Amino acid sequence: MYENLLRLPYFQGMSKNELTTIIEKVKLDFTRHKNGERLLSQGDKCEKFVILLSGSIESERISSDESYILREMLTPPHAIEPYSLFGARPEYSRTYYSKGECNTLSFDKSFYYSQLSKYNIFSINMLNLISLKAQAMNNTAWQEAPQSIEGRIARFIALRCEVPTGSKRLTIKMERLAQVLGETRLNISRTLNSLQNRGLVELSRKEIFIPSFERLSAATADTHIYEYAE
Repeated sequence: MYENLLRLPYFQGMSKNELTTIIEKVKLDFTRHKNGERLLSQGDKCEKFVILLSGSIESERISSDESYILREMLTPPHAIEPYSLFGARPEYSRTYYSKGECNTLSFDKSFYYSQLSKYNIFSINMLNLISLKAQAMNNTAWQEAPQSIEGRIARFIALRCEVPTGSKRLTIKMERLAQVLGETRLNISRTLNSLQNRGLVELSRKEIFIPSFERLSAATADTHIYEYAE
């Protein structure tokens, strides 16, 4: 457990003794989840700091108009939306399901104010990571958009990812994807089939599966990928 926590950037710089003191003071909830169990839901109030310790979870984000869904596989150690703990709308932006058995550790947000905020290292790490995410999004808005269709497809997915790594599954109609990218359905279809022939995506009805987003990113040379290192 200590090793998993110390691997998280939020606890980097802390000694094992400091972490032991925190664990003694903060009420930690260790939970084992069954396969397919829903951990958190999009729109729920974010009142807990939740960390995936073992196993895998899948995040699901539904667009505001409900025209497409992006799913991602997340692996440990992963903190679930710590940036959603604060701000005008402290609520989860995604729904999370366990894939196979997984284990999480969580504690109430109140413990952040009463205990963790006393540790400057933790507070600085938290501020740095939230700032990094905000700065990355701001910089992306000023980057030149990719010219190729495959680059624009990759960028569309990257901008909506929780993490820019691992597998992704985009459920969307071809017509809708063409609409949001300002392209014809035929051009989108040809591009996706080309990506599939190169082993970068797998296509099925209304769904695009990306086995490795790193490979897709590397293959689209003119793509400006939004990067957020958790």
